Amino acid sequence: MDFTFLGWIVVGLIAGLVSGVITGGRTMRGWMPSLFIGLIAAVIVGWFVQNILHWGAINSIWLAALLSAGVAIVIRMFIWTVSFSDD
Repeated sequence: MDFTFLGWIVVGLIAGLVSGVITGGRTMRGWMPSLFIGLIAAVIVGWFVQNILHWGAINSIWLAALLSAGVAIVIRMFIWTVSFSDD
């Protein structure tokens, strides 16, 4: 993906916030966990798009954020599933 470092942060934050709103519940909240989950999702999507799909670079920040939000939702659901807390 042809984003700068700031672009990756923005994509990660958008993806993390969208996934937090959609999943709701008692998953990790706040901008720091959302940013961390979103950045992980953005890196996964960037790698998948370039190495597996061979699409080249995604130039739309909204398309990257949408794809990353989908992956972030899956990550949050996985975290919620394997959580061992009694909350």
